[in-house]
Amino acid sequence: MSIAAKDLPTLLALLEQHPEWREALRVLLLSEDLLRMPQEFEAFRAEVYRRLAELADALARSIEMQIRLAEAQARTEERVARLEEAVARLAEAQARTEERLTRLEMRVARMEERIMRRLNAFGARWGLRSERAWREGMRVVLETVGFDVERWVAFDAQGEVFDYPSNVELDVVIRDGQTLIVELRTSVSRDALPTLERKVKFYERQTGRKVHRRILVTPWYEPGVDEMARRLGWEIYGEPEEIEAEQ
Repeated sequence: MSIAAKDLPTLLALLEQHPEWREALRVLLLSEDLLRMPQEFEAFRAEVYRRLAELADALARSIEMQIRLAEAQARTEERVARLEEAVARLAEAQARTEERLTRLEMRVARMEERIMRRLNAFGARWGLRSERAWREGMRVVLETVGFDVERWVAFDAQGEVFDYPSNVELDVVIRDGQTLIVELRTSVSRDALPTLERKVKFYERQTGRKVHRRILVTPWYEPGVDEMARRLGWEIYGEPEEIEAEQ
């Protein structure tokens, strides 16, 4: 039995009336491969969805792992930063300790130097060492602390200072337009102060300069000398470093 083109509408109408014929017609018209395609496509789609789900899960785990690694890295960096800060504080403390130790060593050295100078002064006082050598050493110390000492010598023909003609010697410092007399002695007695004052007056008459400060450097003096020196306008210091810059 053949079906012409003109019979196609009739066939379609019959298929509409009998839906059960459609499956039989589809099996008749399609090959087995084409018939299996819907099931295979569903299976393929299910497999794709399954793999996508696995990939999504793996990606989620990877992201979670990266987050944990980032947090761990942040904690590590924080610990390293704290450690670096602690090391920096230790280094600063070490530097301060070394600086304090250096200052302490310098103070000990200065103290030892002062003790030696005083021992030398007492040695000169008791004839164990030349007082002139001690005075020369003190002049060097004065220069190191900023006092440029000039040795002034003049002949006192009238005996104004010692009651007989003699040379008068003074250590003079000209500083900022002011004249300072610096007397260096290993010891000072009460009888020596009037002589020192006469030397200053003689210097002022001879030079025409006004003496602004009278400075006496000595490691030892008799009781009462300090009070008498203040009345005469003299400043007493045990060491050259103790001299104040201004009066």
